[in-house]
Amino acid sequence: MKKSILAVALIGATSLSFSQRGEIRDAESAVEDKNFKEALTQLDIAKPLLADEKDKWVVRYHLAKAKTHGNLASTKSGDEMISDMDTALKSVESVLAMENDNEEALAYQNKLRQTMVQTAIDGQNNGDFDIAEKLLYKTYELDRNDTVMLYYAASAAVNGKIYDKALTHYQSLLDMGFDGSTEQFIAINIETGEEEIFESKNMRDISIKTGEFKNPGIKKTPPLTGEIAKNITLIYIQEDQPDKALEAIKKAKEENPEDVSLLQAEADLYYRTGKIDKYDEVMKQVVKMDPENPSLYYNLGVASEQLGDKKSAKEYYLQAIELDSGMVNAYINLAALTLSKERDIVEEMNSLGNSRADNKKYQELNKEKKQFYKDALPYLEKASELDPKNMSALQTKLNIYYQLEMNEKAKALQEKINSLQE
Repeated sequence: MKKSILAVALIGATSLSFSQRGEIRDAESAVEDKNFKEALTQLDIAKPLLADEKDKWVVRYHLAKAKTHGNLASTKSGDEMISDMDTALKSVESVLAMENDNEEALAYQNKLRQTMVQTAIDGQNNGDFDIAEKLLYKTYELDRNDTVMLYYAASAAVNGKIYDKALTHYQSLLDMGFDGSTEQFIAINIETGEEEIFESKNMRDISIKTGEFKNPGIKKTPPLTGEIAKNITLIYIQEDQPDKALEAIKKAKEENPEDVSLLQAEADLYYRTGKIDKYDEVMKQVVKMDPENPSLYYNLGVASEQLGDKKSAKEYYLQAIELDSGMVNAYINLAALTLSKERDIVEEMNSLGNSRADNKKYQELNKEKKQFYKDALPYLEKASELDPKNMSALQTKLNIYYQLEMNEKAKALQEKINSLQE
């Protein structure tokens, strides 16, 4: 009797094992046919029949489950998509826990990674930064050596104003010494004389051998620590915590004292908090480190104006356009700076009486005022030449034409302004 009972039990176990295999095969076939609903049904039936031991059928079950949910994720959006992606990733991890060199599992894990990155890019383009952050962070979790994915996750969080996650990610990056700089493989195109960047060292070396390129080299991209520190400060400023922002900047500077972008971030912080004198002080350090950057001189010009130092402001604006003759706002600001002297003269003219001496003084002041108009006009002409639709430059120029009785030019300019406003 005991033998019979044992035999029946063995037969029952064998039938369960064969059933498990059948359901898994059916699930795999359903995945191939893209019938993911049927695949789910078969997987649900097979799940309670799985053997405890880590045999090939358990591996096949998890692979089928990974592919089912991975494909379902691509048909969904939002949290539903994230849920399916999580299941797919966990199923792949179950396979790799049993067979860490399973090629099919590794290949599918890489496919899931590519899908997550592309979906995150699409999400950001559509303004769905929450999903983008989640997917990029999951991508980073697949390979924690790929720290740039954590950086991208933080950037998505910033764009989506998910500041708590952004701060957490940025702090993790800073703690691990991330700077974001990468190596670029470069060479000179013999035909054009231009430097070109290659995807890999191998591709660059092949191009050198063809004789089309020369002077192979490597250069590093600028570090991202300044941008990280800047974003951290912006978050703290957004949350009305300027002290924490300044603390973050100072800490980053201790590790990267020569990083110009960090000094720029510090200057921006002072500017945003209204400490223009400190902004001016730091910006002068920045200019010493990057003396060929026209934007820095322009920004110093703006700061100098706010500090009431019009002479320095003019010098900085002139230096900016010397380095970049196409800087429209520098020309407009130079014109405005020149015309700013008009107000005091007009007030003095209005305070004069009707005596002969007053009338003489009035004429002198009026001549001086017109000279300011004449001095400002070339800056406005250049600004209009560079940006023909800049209404600020056009309107100011029109007023000067009227003041200088340049009536024909005023008439033509008024018609142009009217056509632009239609």
